[in-house]
Amino acid sequence: MNIKVKRILVRIFDKSIKTGWFFRLMVVLSALYGLFFTLFNGGVLFLRNYLTEYLSQTSVPDTLFFYKENLLFFVTANRVMYLICFAAGIFILYGCHLLFRGYKWGLFFYTVAKIFQVITPVVFLGWRAFAVGDVMIILFFLVFYYYYSFTHNIEKALRKYNQIKPQDEN
Repeated sequence: MNIKVKRILVRIFDKSIKTGWFFRLMVVLSALYGLFFTLFNGGVLFLRNYLTEYLSQTSVPDTLFFYKENLLFFVTANRVMYLICFAAGIFILYGCHLLFRGYKWGLFFYTVAKIFQVITPVVFLGWRAFAVGDVMIILFFLVFYYYYSFTHNIEKALRKYNQIKPQDEN
């Protein structure tokens, strides 16, 4: 294997984030949120017929008419959307796993998956599927992770700079 390729692979898969307990707590919260997202999309993907039958029955109370119509609208959407969202959820969980272990590469998996999580429903269902709360949660986690990663890289560079001892000018 080429030495340049080896260096690139080592840089990509380097444990470059020092994870503290608060960072790990945030990653666990992100993973739980991603797990809910994955299970919901997987459930709709694989149990779509059962959900539409249940929601179409008259046994659902009339007071839930608004929610019933919205759920029917979302459940009867294209299966490709739920497949893409399910795959994005898997990547969110994988990114959280890598972030928990301290790999910076997990941050990129997490970011790309979150972008797909927001854009895919809007592409398939229109602006009706856009939720400001979801975007705020996503932005909160992304800003936190990138801020933490950025400050950690600065600390790492400063530690590396302080370890270099000046040579004597003899």
